[in-house]
Amino acid sequence: VEMRIRWPFQLLHWNSQQSMMIMGNVFTILRSWYYTHIKETEEPPLKLIDPIFHHHKIKTYGNYLRNTEQPMEERARAALYIGLLAYTGGVRAAGLASEYIKDMTDILLMPETNGKESIDVLKGLCSVCYINYTNQDVAKDHHLAEVLIAYLDEDENSPDADPDIILVKFWVCYLMTVLCCNNVPFIKLLHEMGGQMLENKLETLCYLEWLGWPRNYAELMVSLLGYKKTNIQLDLGGKD
Repeated sequence: VEMRIRWPFQLLHWNSQQSMMIMGNVFTILRSWYYTHIKETEEPPLKLIDPIFHHHKIKTYGNYLRNTEQPMEERARAALYIGLLAYTGGVRAAGLASEYIKDMTDILLMPETNGKESIDVLKGLCSVCYINYTNQDVAKDHHLAEVLIAYLDEDENSPDADPDIILVKFWVCYLMTVLCCNNVPFIKLLHEMGGQMLENKLETLCYLEWLGWPRNYAELMVSLLGYKKTNIQLDLGGKD
């Protein structure tokens, strides 16, 4: 009687052991198959900051930027992408991107470059020069200061003015703040070159609505250049 009572439990225990052994064998077979047929073909994980990736991409977009047979829109977008790669790729990527600062500046000078294309190039330059004293000096050597001042001097009320000229000037102001960051020589250069014209243009831009921007960068440039804020009364509404 005792054996009859214990037998079902022994059978259940035996079945559990057998099931575990079978499952263990199945997992072993699956694991072996995975490492044989799948694991070896997987691509290595891409590093968040991969020097090879950034180097290759910057060179690729650099070729687009310099290819005069490409549409201007594509060349301007290449400048934007170079800036993004320089910003995310660290010091080496920024150093490589500095080779294309002159090309970006040249595009800004071309009469066929429209407002949207200019904005893409300005964004690219902002990223290339952001907190990078070396690249800021490269930009200065390629006369970027003169180009930016010329953009601010354009008459937005002219019948021939680009429809995006105001937004272009906003990006010019932001790029100026980037170039002046921890760079006193650049501040002096803009002050000397811009003179009264630059002061007047910046003060005019101070009055405009900088909707969507973290702050009014025209007003910031007025402060950086040491201009007097005559008759400027702005409520930034917490944009600082």
